[in-house]
Amino acid sequence: MNLGGWEVMKIRGIPLRIHPSWFLVFLYFTLSARDQFETILDGQTSIWNGWVMGAFTSCLLFISVLLHELAHSFVAIGEGLKVRDITLFFLGGMANLEKECTTSRGSLKIAISGPIVSLLLAFLMILLSNNLSVSNFILSNLFKQVGSLNLLIGVFNLLPIIPLDGGVILKSLIWHFTGSKRAGIKVAIASARLISLLTIFIGILSLLRGSFYAAICFFIFSLFIFSSSKSQSQIIQIQKILSELSVNQVCSRSYRVLEDDLPVKVLSKFNSFNKDNGSNEEWILLFREGRWVGYVQEKILKNISVQKWNKKFLYEYSLPIDELPSISEKESLFKAIIKIEETKEARLLVLSVAGLPLGTLDRVDLGKAVLKKIGLNLPDQLIKVARKENIYPIGLNLPNIANSMVSSGFEEDQK
Repeated sequence: MNLGGWEVMKIRGIPLRIHPSWFLVFLYFTLSARDQFETILDGQTSIWNGWVMGAFTSCLLFISVLLHELAHSFVAIGEGLKVRDITLFFLGGMANLEKECTTSRGSLKIAISGPIVSLLLAFLMILLSNNLSVSNFILSNLFKQVGSLNLLIGVFNLLPIIPLDGGVILKSLIWHFTGSKRAGIKVAIASARLISLLTIFIGILSLLRGSFYAAICFFIFSLFIFSSSKSQSQIIQIQKILSELSVNQVCSRSYRVLEDDLPVKVLSKFNSFNKDNGSNEEWILLFREGRWVGYVQEKILKNISVQKWNKKFLYEYSLPIDELPSISEKESLFKAIIKIEETKEARLLVLSVAGLPLGTLDRVDLGKAVLKKIGLNLPDQLIKVARKENIYPIGLNLPNIANSMVSSGFEEDQK
């Protein structure tokens, strides 16, 4: 997931990005720390010193979160994965990996490394705070605050909720002992839903006791957990659809068939049709005496004078049909998605088992099939717009899901 933000530096080749929302968090912790220092010192220090100590506290927190994400990143690199970037944002940080780890052991090592660093930082800072409590009260309090925040970050990330580290740890453990990554994800989702219900219950109790602010916090946290688990469930559902459906179940027939001895003038009506329709240029497949012999492109009309349209014939401009990007009718949809994204036109010719043209497949065909399976039928107008722009309907990110299925060994996981 790409969160955007500004690249500020590179650490061992990994771009570090700062999302605009991080500055709100930085300001919040700066103000909170400033107020706490001014309260502790009871006005015995200048306003300027309060601001400096507040900013210094936020900087230490910034470094702590960065170290947490660097731990994830360096372990991932050790597992042979590429780290696209690290982004710090209002919820903390995220190391954006190029693909998922293909082993349960590696996934566990990557996930657990971040919380270990946070808890280690918490231990060291609280220990340092205790040693400085007499000699330097201000620094002692500063390290105590940052140590407590690191303890909170470490413990919070260990909650068994995907996408938190604890959820990935739980998924990896189940994956390791059962041999099924899918089973691990399902257990992590169930765990998240259980924690969501528990959080709602605690929120209701807080509300009944008059703790309105605490209740709101618990309800928001519960909503976050529920949304996260629902998102993971939808991904699993889509993965199942993409693996179970085959190309011949969703393809359409978006091509024309012409005898190859016809004059090229016949292409003119198709050319004008496509301009009015706003769709991609149709493939024109050529046929002769019961055999497929090639294809032609409509754009050849641009290179032939109108006076010669009746004197030139399609076979003169025929191209080998095997030049068209194609896929077998029996292939799974997730393989079709990957192949479509590798083509220039984002369209495939579907071939029968005998190797004969059967239909075509594009992004809209794939998107419609997935949405229909999950019970969502889109209006014709939305389908028309998607087909005109050659995109997946309503922004479905099927390529990412398909690539993750390949990188995580989805097929082997189903055996």
